[in-house]
Amino acid sequence: MSRGGTWSFPTATGRAEVAPDEIRVRRRLRTAVDQAGRALARGRLDPLTDAFGWSGVGVLFTVLGAIPRLLSVGDGSEALWVAGIAGVTVVGTLAASIVGGRRTTVLLRAVEHVEFDGDEVVVVHESDDEGDDELTETEIRPRSDDARADAALALRLRGVEIRGVDADDAVSRTAVDAPKTELLE
Repeated sequence: MSRGGTWSFPTATGRAEVAPDEIRVRRRLRTAVDQAGRALARGRLDPLTDAFGWSGVGVLFTVLGAIPRLLSVGDGSEALWVAGIAGVTVVGTLAASIVGGRRTTVLLRAVEHVEFDGDEVVVVHESDDEGDDELTETEIRPRSDDARADAALALRLRGVEIRGVDADDAVSRTAVDAPKTELLE
């Protein structure tokens, strides 16, 4: 815990912080690329979609589809045109993805509960939009079992109802049995 009363834990795409009044999820490009590369090497696609979204995965397949064109025999103008389009698509899509989802903040008083579902921590909360009574989900993927346990303890000590940790061996009984605290307004 930091001086400001904030607990933090590493995620697949950066860092998450549980502050006295909010949950902050910060995504960092370098961490996301590093974790996505490791996940692809293990044959997993989930961290890649966490880092770049489905549009980023589509861009990856676009680039992979352009490689045979680049290697084809001919005058090269068609291959250069396809490579240029693929490059612009890659840069534009990834830039939009990074700028659009770099930081997410959820007020603790808006959180209904948090579900621990496999490798993911799903924060179920009220929408930020005025007049919208729908519940929204913010997904966080802790980097390790230790990070998932830290997330459970920090959220529980902030008074958030946590679900799905009873059968999770990685999450300490301390997090499950910790007394629920109340938020001070």
